[in-house]
Amino acid sequence: MSELDIEKKASHSGDIVTEEAIHGDADAGHMHRSLKGRQVSMIAIAGTLGTGLFLGSGKALTNGGPVGALLGYLIVGGLVGLMMYALGEMMVWDPSAGGFIEFSSRYVDPAQGFAMGWQFWFQAVMTCPTEIVAASIVIEFWDTNNNHKAIYIAVMLIGILLVNFAGVKYFGEFEFWFATLKILTAIGLIIVLLVVDLGGAPDHDRRGFRYWRLEPFNNGFFDLVPPSKARFLGFWAVFTQAAFSYGGMEGLAMICLEAANPRVSMRTAVRAIFYRIVLLYVFAILLIGMCVQRSDPNLLQANAEATGTAAESPFVIIIDNAKIKVLPHIINAVVLTSAFSAGNEFLYSSSRSLFMLAQEGKAPRILARVNSRGVPVPSLLICALFACLGFLACGKAGANDAFNWFSNITTLGSLITWMGIAFAHIRWTKGMKVQGLSRSELPFSSFLMPWGSWVVLISFAIITFFNGFTACITHPFDYQSFISAYINIPFFAILFVGWKIAKRTKWVSYEEMDCSTHYVEDSVVYSKY
Repeated sequence: MSELDIEKKASHSGDIVTEEAIHGDADAGHMHRSLKGRQVSMIAIAGTLGTGLFLGSGKALTNGGPVGALLGYLIVGGLVGLMMYALGEMMVWDPSAGGFIEFSSRYVDPAQGFAMGWQFWFQAVMTCPTEIVAASIVIEFWDTNNNHKAIYIAVMLIGILLVNFAGVKYFGEFEFWFATLKILTAIGLIIVLLVVDLGGAPDHDRRGFRYWRLEPFNNGFFDLVPPSKARFLGFWAVFTQAAFSYGGMEGLAMICLEAANPRVSMRTAVRAIFYRIVLLYVFAILLIGMCVQRSDPNLLQANAEATGTAAESPFVIIIDNAKIKVLPHIINAVVLTSAFSAGNEFLYSSSRSLFMLAQEGKAPRILARVNSRGVPVPSLLICALFACLGFLACGKAGANDAFNWFSNITTLGSLITWMGIAFAHIRWTKGMKVQGLSRSELPFSSFLMPWGSWVVLISFAIITFFNGFTACITHPFDYQSFISAYINIPFFAILFVGWKIAKRTKWVSYEEMDCSTHYVEDSVVYSKY
């Protein structure tokens, strides 16, 4: 019996496991639990804090108005928080498992594990070059020569490859300091907006809740009548933008196998999500809506052009309106580092998800191989090749359109993953109850569960169904936007049905469900191949 098999036998029942079984052969490839608690917590708090807030929040304000944008981010933020608590319960219970990929296979159906794994991998591997391209566009704020874009993309691609090849220890430290920079910048910008709103800027204009009174919602969304219809649909459009901003948060599960003392660090990280949502995203959206009007010409022009630079950021528009100098350059530099950091994280997440798929036999075995530094090199190389798709953005119109289309079809990726996590959690809690396992045994639990998972599943299903509604109210019908808004659904269905037919998988019954924890204290996860 291999070391991995012995570790898998260990459960909450108290099986005895030897030191050799836990740590295995020193020459065998295994994941290194080198991520410290402070690194895990900081990555959790600032993991996807970047373009979604610094740039995308302006579009949310334009679509929904200050009240609509705030409500949209609050609602979606609450749902994402519930989803993370559901995922946190499963991760802390069994941090040796392969994240939500293995949870879906064990608690629902191996076909769902296959579909969710490849869906998440495709989402992450395509978002990586998207972030790299975004970073290269940000540099155009200082260098307007478009011919230099390929050079910037190459430099940043090499940079994130070096960080990932160095090992998780260096990856964690790199992300810790970049996350610290992002959080400090977000807090600093919130303070600046508060000063601007209270009249402390050079223009001495005390705005207060002026724009909330003038235009709380968007009465002219797509020129729809009556205004009540425009207000509601403008508010509804914020949901998709908010989901994009929060997207990638579930990637925290990918670092579970490499976190030191995972039960403590993961529990702390999941709880930190609440503070990130309330104190950073929601408070920032509140102040943005107080400091700039939804129909501000500069904001409308920025959203129409969608340049990807700091000029598009509502923070910069507010600062320019308040006649504050220098800060736009600082914000642009932070947006640049945020995009680079996000590309680094998505390359990491995609390589680990591919490793997990290979561990379960849902991808070629060679992709589960790990070197002495705990890096799944074959998986990382495959993901790096996909990251090179970013060079398409430097080509002619056709190549650039192809890259944009590939990027857009990942829009629903996070929503589908979130629903899959909620469904796996619902079945897991039911399976525990059927098998006589009490929730009091869980090292981490929330009083909002399991009902919170039902709220997540139903709510995101509704948001997903109406995700592409704007394509239906335009004239003529925008078929390209409609396809990109929903193509993830048939993609997921093909993966699920194809694996189910090919492997003749069965729905996991509550009685046969493997609800035990496989984690042994201080153990590591070995490559099966």
